[in-house]
Amino acid sequence: MPKYRIEVFSDAVMAIIITLLVLDLRAPEIDAHATLHEYLQAMTPLVPKFVSFALSFTMVAIFWVNHYYFFRRIKRATGRLVWLNNLLLFWLCLLPFPTQFLGEHPTDQIPVMLYGVDIFFCGAAFQMLRWHASRAGLLEGGDEVVRAHGPRQSVPSVILSGLSIVLTLINVHVALACLVLVPLLYFVPQAWRYAASRLSALEQRVARK
Repeated sequence: MPKYRIEVFSDAVMAIIITLLVLDLRAPEIDAHATLHEYLQAMTPLVPKFVSFALSFTMVAIFWVNHYYFFRRIKRATGRLVWLNNLLLFWLCLLPFPTQFLGEHPTDQIPVMLYGVDIFFCGAAFQMLRWHASRAGLLEGGDEVVRAHGPRQSVPSVILSGLSIVLTLINVHVALACLVLVPLLYFVPQAWRYAASRLSALEQRVARK
């Protein structure tokens, strides 16, 4: 199977997932001449839903970006690669359910645990995809690419989401904090590298003067 078919199918599925995520956000019923205070009162219960949507949107976006860069390095597709990719999409497709559950019950143990379980298996499936590509010699650049880009980004997020599952049995708020940290594992290194590159460019300009 040509790898572009996997990419196109995955892009379409992830776009649908994001669409399903936003469908749970519905405007509250408010009187036509309501005051600002009444609007705020009506909107306040929706805050957890907006937060859970934003978290899940960010998660899907990160998986999509990583998926894009991963398949850019793939030389050819195998049957196992196709099914491991389908496994990743399966867990991503389930994300709207725990997202809605979490938005409605943000401090309850079971919704937080279910969300953590889904994110854990999404990350684990993507890591399995990386490992198979490395072992089967499907990546341009071979194992060096996996060592440089794979574990640094995906393994810690799998560990953190797995830790959140355990922590729900102890403290739900700490478990939620772990889940929020998962996307930060992606953005903080990106911001650090950007800042370092800008600083290096500035130093070069100063040196020329």
